[in-house]
Amino acid sequence: MKTLSKLVSVVAMALACTTVCAQTKDFRSPGYKGSISLMDQYGVWAGLETSHGLMFDRHNYLGLGMNASICLPKLDETPPVFSNFFVDYHNYLFDKNSTPVLGVKAGYMTALNSKKTNGWRFTQAVFVEPNIGWSWAMKNGCGFTTNLGAAFYKPVGHSSTNLVVMPKLSLTLEF
Repeated sequence: MKTLSKLVSVVAMALACTTVCAQTKDFRSPGYKGSISLMDQYGVWAGLETSHGLMFDRHNYLGLGMNASICLPKLDETPPVFSNFFVDYHNYLFDKNSTPVLGVKAGYMTALNSKKTNGWRFTQAVFVEPNIGWSWAMKNGCGFTTNLGAAFYKPVGHSSTNLVVMPKLSLTLEF
């Protein structure tokens, strides 16, 4: 029950962000931009992600971001919490309000509560995540994007795992 109330709180905060815009009434105008995402990685990890950076023109965004995610399968115990720190690039293909988006993220993943990750194949990794999605402009000047991607994790440290690939779905509010 605690997990459900936390999830409802997170969704309510994300919806409250729809009234926020960074600088203008067009989330794709040049200048500072940010985003918050609700993401799921193949039903194993779910969490929130944020990215903040610069929109260089109506097509190119470069930012830095982080996420926090929990492991879903063992909700009867305190679940392990993971975090990613990354560089984020997006290219909006068309100059229209509704357009396909190509992106890539690259960074570092670590377990934040490693005492709870004993059964995991790895607790630290570098990763690359190509993604493709669709972006829609909203009337309040923000944007909404859905993305499908695949995160390629290369464990570092004491792990013997070579490469782990996890599909990822993101629902993103851009401001």
